Amino acid sequence: MKSNFVVSTWREIWLSDAKKLYAVDPNIIHKLECDGRLADYDEITVAPVLRSTVESFVQDHQFVDLKFRQHVDILMKRLDDIHGTNHGNAFWKKALSLSLLRHITLCYDLFKICENHLDLENHDCRILDQACFRIPGDFDEHRQIFQHSDLGQEQLFSIYCRLFYQDSFLSWQDDSKTNLCYNDIHNVQSANICLRIFRRLINKVKSVIRAPRLAAHKAFERVFRIRDPKIGIIDCSFSTENITNLLIKSRGRIQTISLPSISCSGQSPNWQQRDWLVSEEEYFDRFDRFSFACLRHGMPKIFIEDFSDVYNQLTLHFNRYRQLKWAACEWWIGHTLPSIAMAILGQKGVKHIYTEHNYLAYPFLGNNLKYIYPLVDEFISLGWEDRSIPNLIRGGSLFPWVEQKELIKEHEILFISSIPNTRAPEVNASYGESGARAVLAYLEMNRLFFDALSESTLKSMVYRAYPSSIASQAHAWDQTYVLRKYLPRVKLFDEGQISARTLMQRSRLIVVNYLSTSYLEALIADLPTIILWNENAYLLDERFEDFFDVLIHAQICHRDPVEAANFIEQIKASPEEWWGSPLVRHARESFLKANIGTPELLMKRLLDHVSE
Repeated sequence: MKSNFVVSTWREIWLSDAKKLYAVDPNIIHKLECDGRLADYDEITVAPVLRSTVESFVQDHQFVDLKFRQHVDILMKRLDDIHGTNHGNAFWKKALSLSLLRHITLCYDLFKICENHLDLENHDCRILDQACFRIPGDFDEHRQIFQHSDLGQEQLFSIYCRLFYQDSFLSWQDDSKTNLCYNDIHNVQSANICLRIFRRLINKVKSVIRAPRLAAHKAFERVFRIRDPKIGIIDCSFSTENITNLLIKSRGRIQTISLPSISCSGQSPNWQQRDWLVSEEEYFDRFDRFSFACLRHGMPKIFIEDFSDVYNQLTLHFNRYRQLKWAACEWWIGHTLPSIAMAILGQKGVKHIYTEHNYLAYPFLGNNLKYIYPLVDEFISLGWEDRSIPNLIRGGSLFPWVEQKELIKEHEILFISSIPNTRAPEVNASYGESGARAVLAYLEMNRLFFDALSESTLKSMVYRAYPSSIASQAHAWDQTYVLRKYLPRVKLFDEGQISARTLMQRSRLIVVNYLSTSYLEALIADLPTIILWNENAYLLDERFEDFFDVLIHAQICHRDPVEAANFIEQIKASPEEWWGSPLVRHARESFLKANIGTPELLMKRLLDHVSE
């Protein structure tokens, strides 16, 4: 009997009588285990995980990089042809930003597994009927569908099978489930009405607390709005206080610019244009054919049917800013509307300042910064420098890193956790908890860490999960199930009811198990901090192999989770004493000096542009 070749956890599409499974990802088996369904099958085989070695990671990164550069060159010309425009390469590269790279990555990961393991003699399956396919509105929705839903995986797999194994598998459609598999199946955790009511109450309390500051900001904004700004702040993670300071110090020449709500005519898919967009070139290899075939439904409507509406409305919106010379925009690189907005501003001669997002990506293997530098006029870093990059400027951040008010220490230990995402959007080691290889290493690191903690330490710990409002939208492993032996014994389990920065200020010792924003917030706030570095997933570029050395030497950063747990047992009675030691003080200050500049550096840079 053949094995059912399965690419997602959407069991309705599986062969109902199958007793043998071939799963392309260990998350599928994890889901069966969580649901108590492993015994339903006599035999389960899991495909080897992708990028299990550094060498294969580098090879895959190079392959995706090559295909991205080739495909974007083809698509830019075709998009101009479709719309009868001559926007040119600079416009389309900015408008597409990293989105096409992520499309190619998600296609490649499924393609590689199918090429290596799908075998008609040994495997059978059902594929998704094209009536169930989704066309995303923009690349934000594209990522939600193809990275974070079972529907997206089944759609890509169905395209692969129809392209290379035509008529080999039965098609499947269930109208009652089609919407559920994308819109609702990963939102079940957030369906608890009591939790939603509690969150609304928390948000209302926060709004009351922030009200005086927001009122003051709006008052200044009304006064200075009469001036035409020279610098616009568009989708940046700046604090309200910092925006107000810029507004006052520039006397209204630096202002926030909100993007308009776009109304589109709601056209049906234009299949003639879509078929031209994805038409094959003579030299296409199998992956080229597959990636382009996936774009027939995968290219967002904002670039085909809705493009003219979006372009015209954004152009009209920016026509009112006649003195605008610079635009600081942070969130454009991963979001479609600000990417198109910045491309339009570029056509108007407005220069783009990219203020680096609030985490350090540069030391990690395969990071995406090499795609960002060429697309902006100024890249202002968080505080690190690299003289080989001509447009990089050592700066700082106006992000609200620290909770300003002093709080009573209520908790002994705070553990801050990430989301183990099933799929990674890029072949990029800064996504240290995404994709099977990274997730398995991450979960094992956590298990070893918690297993080495004493009962008294567990009982004194607050476990801060990633906010459920975000986590519920992700296709991820269930950490609470993996850590079910330990989490019932912790003092408090928080899913975002209290902000992480507030919990930090209320805790004597902070433990962070991922390398994004939280560990920087804790170090900048000068709070006793332990960092768990999963070096099997967060691979460092060989140029920066010493990136964490100063923190490792001071035992702030730990590569071994058991050693980290043992060290916590040693210092938990007085973490402040350890944190105040000369070795630790030097390590913290050295790391921050090398990587994080002061807010004044960025503020001065922006104000200097006003006086030019």
